[in-house]
Amino acid sequence: MAVKRQKIYLISNGDFRDLACETCWPKQQETIDSVTRAFDILGYEVEVLPGYDETTRHGFITKQCLGAEIFSRVESKAPVVILLSIWAYAHHVASSLQTHGGPILLLGNFDGTWPGLVALLNHSATLSRLCVEHSRLWSDNFAADKKFMDRLKGWCENGTIEYDMSHLAAADTLKIAPETDSFGKELANEIINKKRIIGQLDPGCMGMLNALINPAKLGSIGMPLELLSQSDLVAEMATVSDQEAQGHLDWLVKEGTWFDWGVNQFEELVHSQVLEQMKMYSAAARYAQRFGLAAIGIPYQVGLVRCVAASDLAEGMLNNSERPDVFDPVLKEVIRRGKPIIHFNEGDVGSGVPQVLMNDIYERKNMEPETTLHDIRWGREYEGKFVWVLEISGGAPPAHFGGWSKTKVYRQPPMYFPLGGGSCSGVSKPGVITWARFYESFGEIGMDCGVGEVLPMDEDEVQERLNKTTAEWPIANVHISGYDRDQCMSTHMSNHITIGYGDILEELIATCSHLGIPVRVAGDVKDTLT
Repeated sequence: MAVKRQKIYLISNGDFRDLACETCWPKQQETIDSVTRAFDILGYEVEVLPGYDETTRHGFITKQCLGAEIFSRVESKAPVVILLSIWAYAHHVASSLQTHGGPILLLGNFDGTWPGLVALLNHSATLSRLCVEHSRLWSDNFAADKKFMDRLKGWCENGTIEYDMSHLAAADTLKIAPETDSFGKELANEIINKKRIIGQLDPGCMGMLNALINPAKLGSIGMPLELLSQSDLVAEMATVSDQEAQGHLDWLVKEGTWFDWGVNQFEELVHSQVLEQMKMYSAAARYAQRFGLAAIGIPYQVGLVRCVAASDLAEGMLNNSERPDVFDPVLKEVIRRGKPIIHFNEGDVGSGVPQVLMNDIYERKNMEPETTLHDIRWGREYEGKFVWVLEISGGAPPAHFGGWSKTKVYRQPPMYFPLGGGSCSGVSKPGVITWARFYESFGEIGMDCGVGEVLPMDEDEVQERLNKTTAEWPIANVHISGYDRDQCMSTHMSNHITIGYGDILEELIATCSHLGIPVRVAGDVKDTLT
């Protein structure tokens, strides 16, 4: 007698913004069809939820309350697949997954069109932050992908997928030079004694609960939170004069920054949008000075997106050593002249922590101090190497592109940024990088890190990579030896990755060790430290 197989639920989680969901729905429908076929081949029945809505013209979950309603229809111990082919807010489904009794699979399309694989990494890191067991899976051609089908079959039968973890090594099993260990100990002692205050504005941006770290854990490593309000940032912007804002813009133009100016504010970049961004730049710098912040994180999305132009150009300016002077209106002095005011994009403390540590190390070693985070957006082979497309919505520092004269400012896509504003875009220059990710998983903090290389590429390849992702945004084409597609997708603890130029891996490991942060070293570089 044949055993009845349990029905599997395919859940389409999506963006908060209906326009983004409507625009991206055809790709999601394509993914639903491909995954349904894969399950059909394996002999499993699926039910797709929530289903296409003629009014909204998509079939995505767009709010946590809708996610809760959808899960109320799901059998309590049924296998559930969260199907991701666009950017999606993890908190829409995370609370329901916390109380769900059946196996959970996060399944993404490995495709650059929309940030589906980015959403997969975000959802996984969010669930780990919430102590929810789950599995990950991805593919670019599903039923035609034998490895994918084997893993999917295993999940259907066992409820879990296990991955090879040999690309990771615990740092306490590796060898660090004595002088480097002393360097790390000295820096860690300073951080504990003097603190590095992390200014986070309105945390929880875009459903990235992995961007939230327990304040007790942060305080224990000498990096306490200063929780700030984005509404107060807007109030501070109102005190910045038009003359000051225009002066910043004039500085950028003089330095050779290229602006993609237009006249239609709804589709193009216009002067008023950029002036608003210049006011945000001054306001954020004042905040950093006023509260003694080691770093500041502006989430922008959900809140500021309806109030002011995009934060990205201001973020790139803050993260750069060479930038327009901002005067403290109380002290009447320039705020941190010639130094970055570290900004962690989207209010992600998991990037803010390594950015601060890396900046401290770079400064002590007289190296370029600029850092940024990127999304792990996509990747493919290039000249025999797997090369990641790392992108972010525009807040990378121009130093990473080779300076302001190699920086371009495009209007942010209206689908995500209705009030416009410019990105801070360019192609990251070739060179060795150190990368890192700080996280909290199942109640414990940790840091994953390694080294990589931004590769030079011919212009056609770069442009095609931009066209296959988001052409308005800054890009870094990065090879991380031993941390290719499957290694990264199976274990990376965020949709974000923090990078800076130059190899400071051992100094970062040593500093984390003396701060009490467990470290995993990823990729082939670990083999050089044994």
